[in-house]
Amino acid sequence: MGILSSLFAGVSGLNANGTALSVIGNNIANLSTVGFKGSRATFADLISSSISGGSGSVQTGIGVSLTSVQGDFTQGSLATSSNVLDLAIDGNGFFVMKDAQNGTFYGRNGLFRLNKDSVVVDPSGFKLQGFLADTTGTITGNIGDIALPTTTAAPNPTTTALLAANLNSSTATTGVRGNIVGSSASVTTSAATNNAFTINLNGDGVQTVTVANGLTGSALASAIQSAVRGLTAANPYLQSAYDGFEATVGASNIFTFRSGISGTTNDAAANTGTVVVAASGSNTLASNLNMLAGTSTTGTDFDITDPVGTSSFTTSLTVYDSLGNDHLLTTYFTKVGSNTWNYSVVSSTADVNTANYHSSNIDTTLGIVQVGAGTLTFGTDGTLQREGPVIRFDTGTAAGTVGTTAGELQIDFVGATQNQLIEFNFGDSVITDGGNGLTGSTQFGSTSALVQQTQDGYAAGSLQAFSVDTNGVISGRFSNGQLRALAQVVLARFPDPIGLTRTGKNTFAESGNSGQPVTGSPDSAGLGRVLSNSLELSNVDLGQSFIDMIAAQRGFQANSRVITTSDEILQELVNLKR
Repeated sequence: MGILSSLFAGVSGLNANGTALSVIGNNIANLSTVGFKGSRATFADLISSSISGGSGSVQTGIGVSLTSVQGDFTQGSLATSSNVLDLAIDGNGFFVMKDAQNGTFYGRNGLFRLNKDSVVVDPSGFKLQGFLADTTGTITGNIGDIALPTTTAAPNPTTTALLAANLNSSTATTGVRGNIVGSSASVTTSAATNNAFTINLNGDGVQTVTVANGLTGSALASAIQSAVRGLTAANPYLQSAYDGFEATVGASNIFTFRSGISGTTNDAAANTGTVVVAASGSNTLASNLNMLAGTSTTGTDFDITDPVGTSSFTTSLTVYDSLGNDHLLTTYFTKVGSNTWNYSVVSSTADVNTANYHSSNIDTTLGIVQVGAGTLTFGTDGTLQREGPVIRFDTGTAAGTVGTTAGELQIDFVGATQNQLIEFNFGDSVITDGGNGLTGSTQFGSTSALVQQTQDGYAAGSLQAFSVDTNGVISGRFSNGQLRALAQVVLARFPDPIGLTRTGKNTFAESGNSGQPVTGSPDSAGLGRVLSNSLELSNVDLGQSFIDMIAAQRGFQANSRVITTSDEILQELVNLKR
């Protein structure tokens, strides 16, 4: 029994060391396999019998058996490459991949490429999984095949534009002043029916102005000025139009009215300016204070027929419509008060539906149309105090309509979505935005100049290049200059990676021994970082493999000798019978 047991033990030893040599050989064979994880064979002894004796039981071994082939998941060395999609994991995670049958596999081999459908795949064609991004570049929680866009990326219409400029405080004040003419008999207030009229400043609404009886000349002008300054604006942004109102009288009893904001005066009948004087019922004073009764003079407030000559500073900005077409908007700044600037936004008549704009806002000679206008008010320290609501001219009326949001233009581009809203932001104003008035446009005593200019629109574009960061985010650069996220690589880790099942092609599959995977984004939850232009090499130690191979070889030789010796003893037993 003992001799036969030794034969069995020797044979099991041969098998065990043969298996060990096989595992070692496989490790050495995959020395150049990217992301390969080496293995080792583990063995346990076999007990054939237990004999009880006076000193206790005596156990006899019958050899050795293979218990497992354990994977070694230590980090392999990293090497650089020229391929962006060569990815390496610096940490404990695994790439997640799907085969054609939607089976899930895991691996460390980062040799990825794009297939004919622009899907990221490994050398075996397994599709790399990741968190997908929407059209805006926002990473979602949806996991799927990582594919790069093959079609043209959709354009984005401009919704906001920043114009940050310094407007020289030394610029001379400009503006239009209209002369209100009355006869010598009409400039004196004498009765309750001859001491009131209505006035409308900067489109704020009609308000009644009443002065005392018996006033004439400069006294009447002073009384009108005081009365208007005592009024309260319906729009709080226009209160300065009242607070800075000026009324003067010159030779031949020519009265001049001037708004505190714009410094412009209006033809009462045409109703096109910022100071509107009209009759109040039967009051004769209002009737006589009518520009149609006399003459008017022309000043230098912004004029669509002469934009350069009626402005102090000009800048242009390219914006995009809903189709991705680019349009040049030119903004003209005109100083109309010590701390007040009007701005007018002009476009080409070829870019907008001119049928939606009044003829007074179009100049066919220059081929331009005024699409919006507004007011900027600065403090005495040069900070931006408020941005007034924009006057929108796409209404078909000469005066346009006042918008509800400060700086928000409304433009009708040809062929695109109509009434496109573009918020012109001039900075963080003190009153309008609650800022400090220094972040953006200012009014300091230096040359007028553009400081910063941005807008959020862009044309359609195609993918030109892409990159992968350490968080696994794949970002694409498009021909329209946009850079946005396309997807994010998903990584997985297991409670016991040694329990994973090897499935060939340098991949693993989940098993009952490995536990369920925990998936997430790279560089979180112990998943490790993703390194682009890098590959993880095999973690096989060639020197240690040679040592293990020599040990297995000697074990094989020794077990062979056990079998040979047992055979010789059996032969001696046979010879004894002879």
